[in-house]
Amino acid sequence: MITLKNITLRNFLSIGQVTQAVNFDKQDLTLILGENLDLGGDGARNGTGKTTLIQGLSYALFGIPINSIRKDNLVNRTNGKAMMVTLEFTANGIDYKIERGRKPNILKFYVNNTLQKQDDAQGENKETQAAIEKVIHMGSDMFKHIVALNTYSDPFLALKNNEQREIIEQLLGITLLSEKAEIIKGMLKDTKDSIQQEEFKVKAVEEANKRVKEQIDSLKRRQVLWQKKHESDLNYLVAQYDELAEIDIEAELLAHKDLLVWNSQKTQVDTHNRLLAFQTAWQEQKEKEIQTLLNSAAKLDGIDINQKTHSRSCYVE
Repeated sequence: MITLKNITLRNFLSIGQVTQAVNFDKQDLTLILGENLDLGGDGARNGTGKTTLIQGLSYALFGIPINSIRKDNLVNRTNGKAMMVTLEFTANGIDYKIERGRKPNILKFYVNNTLQKQDDAQGENKETQAAIEKVIHMGSDMFKHIVALNTYSDPFLALKNNEQREIIEQLLGITLLSEKAEIIKGMLKDTKDSIQQEEFKVKAVEEANKRVKEQIDSLKRRQVLWQKKHESDLNYLVAQYDELAEIDIEAELLAHKDLLVWNSQKTQVDTHNRLLAFQTAWQEQKEKEIQTLLNSAAKLDGIDINQKTHSRSCYVE
């Protein structure tokens, strides 16, 4: 059970620098009527700040107003800064206090006068807001339509189906089902992502295995070719060995010796033939030169020496 203790407001909407407070910590029902003296009093209730008080409760609990007014417009226009709303309440025997403000943004949550740790940016702490809503067991929509009934809120039946469902679930305390559904949805998404990642991994492994298989097939083909060449070379060597095995070594050695003798004799014969050819050529050259000399001698024999001598002598004189 939630029991409001008090709320204080400063620079909030029409409330100025002077802090205004409302004490709810009474045993009886608290009824706020208000009287607008600017309108002459006498039962004038409008413009006395009743809605401002509800707005302050909504802002303190959820950080938003009950209507579509912008958050910055909640700050008193005259002062324009240092807006602060403080709400104290109890739930299940535990004391809580919320301090929330703008310009600067502030959000502090106390449990039994102990300030709770804040990890997010000051004034925008989502974890702290979630902790507050967990304590009061309601969200801003349920507060507007169930707690703070006013003309700014759309009628329940005018809401969309999912909005009605959320309020009903909060009212009946079965929001856990939706939370579990969201958790399951997140788990399904994570599972799908994991499956997709595994599929990528499997595909990568399959591609790698395919390349390995291609390499293995190539090695097998090379192995078959090598084996065939090995067998061919081996058969050739066996055939050569068989041919060599049929050779008569003694006969081959004897033939080798005969070949050496024949080569030696052939060399001597070739040398003799070259000498004979040289001798024949020399003889023919000699005979040719002798014949030339004989011809020259015959010509000389036909010359009259005395006549030649007499002719020369006459020429000299």
